[in-house]
Amino acid sequence: MSYKVYMELIPKPDQVPSWMWEEEDLCYKSGGKAWTATISGSVFEYSSESAATTKMTQLSASSAVSHEGRRFKVIEVI
Repeated sequence: MSYKVYMELIPKPDQVPSWMWEEEDLCYKSGGKAWTATISGSVFEYSSESAATTKMTQLSASSAVSHEGRRFKVIEVI
């Protein structure tokens, strides 16, 4: 199994309440509206969840400037 870091494709518009934007999809258990694994032309894929989480944390820290405040999450790929 591998783990990929995904980024929100579309940042939350200011006029949309957070609770509405972050609601979970009951089928896929994921908040947000659209997610992508291609981040700045790269796909971040790791063999361990901890390595993917570390990368997600790094990307989240730099997100305010480089990714317009988008959120990140780790998804297990089977």
